[in-house]
Amino acid sequence: MDKLIHDYQRILRDLPPVYQRAVYQSLDSNHRITGIVGPRGIGKTTYLLQHLKKHWPDSTRALYVSADDLYFSDHALVDLAEQFINRYDGKLLCIDEIHKYPGWARELKNIYDKYRSLRILFSGSSSIDLIKEKYDLSRRAVLRHVPGLSFREFLELRAQQQLPILTIDEAVAQTPEKVKQVAAVPKLLGLFQEYLRIGYYPIFLNYDKAADMFEALRGIIEKAIYTDIASYYQLKTSSLPLFKKILYFIHTSPPGSLNINRLAKSLRKDHSDVASYLEMMRDTGLLRFLMTDKGGHALARKPEKIYVNNTSLMAALEHETGRSQSIGSARELFLLSSLENAGLRSWYSPAGDIACGRYVFEIGGKNKGTRQIKNVRGSHLVLDDIITGSPGHIPLHLFGFLY
Repeated sequence: MDKLIHDYQRILRDLPPVYQRAVYQSLDSNHRITGIVGPRGIGKTTYLLQHLKKHWPDSTRALYVSADDLYFSDHALVDLAEQFINRYDGKLLCIDEIHKYPGWARELKNIYDKYRSLRILFSGSSSIDLIKEKYDLSRRAVLRHVPGLSFREFLELRAQQQLPILTIDEAVAQTPEKVKQVAAVPKLLGLFQEYLRIGYYPIFLNYDKAADMFEALRGIIEKAIYTDIASYYQLKTSSLPLFKKILYFIHTSPPGSLNINRLAKSLRKDHSDVASYLEMMRDTGLLRFLMTDKGGHALARKPEKIYVNNTSLMAALEHETGRSQSIGSARELFLLSSLENAGLRSWYSPAGDIACGRYVFEIGGKNKGTRQIKNVRGSHLVLDDIITGSPGHIPLHLFGFLY
């Protein structure tokens, strides 16, 4: 255990200055067990370390460990918790990538029941669903989801200036004082195109060339499949190459044209198996579904449209395969991910493209017309390639300021 403490203190000491994402404030919790979940590369580890450095500087009563540390090859989490409390009067234990620890749910329950003075803050794959866990953690733990960078956050990092967060109503109304601040950003439209290609993951700061960033995203895809999906869902190794085939198939198909039966036939798999694989890929942060506005569990297997999770993954797959999706698909995906990441429920609109609350959005380039949504209540055109809009005509990039 002393080595774990030494390693943690070194990591915290060497931690560089961290960009303070607004979303971090919503992750803080005094709950006894809190899970920080999200896709790979989003910044979950950074949040854990930033939280420790801010709230527990130079304290031996807080500890950070990674669940894939060799220490856990012959030590249990519950034993670590006991030693941490007995030797250091431990108060906060941060466990990174907890999904890599076999039997993590059972041991978290044991720690929760035995050591009431200890808080647990852990990070894990998006696939972690405590409600489904058999050790009844659903009433003991809360989950906080971390999205990728918004366009606003990308601009703050790239342009080094503070920019406003908009509500959905402010974006639609194009609140003058906030929209003027956004429109004043130099090279705004060029930066928006750069964001669509590389800006969703904070690691873009580590690379000078887009090709190197795309190679890093390829690694994220590989690890999501061969590590996260493989370990969490306990799948046979022989099944894992199918996930990359599915990803390529979706990337090269228009979002609304995917037929699960045809995909299953192409892969020589049962329809139910392929539907389950799609859900796994969605939950692991590789895909994003656009559903219809109806209830019922069956709809989870029948999305209206399926996209690669975000535009940066889309660009990485374009780089790898040499095959591009349409600019229309990228625009739809940006709007959908911006709405969902801001916690706004969105669904497929047969009249426009995407509906959210009382609004219906039809998405296109600057010359897009209103014919399709002419008589649709609450409808608005969301247009790319414009810096400022007009009533009913909203710049697409404004939805990148929702969080």
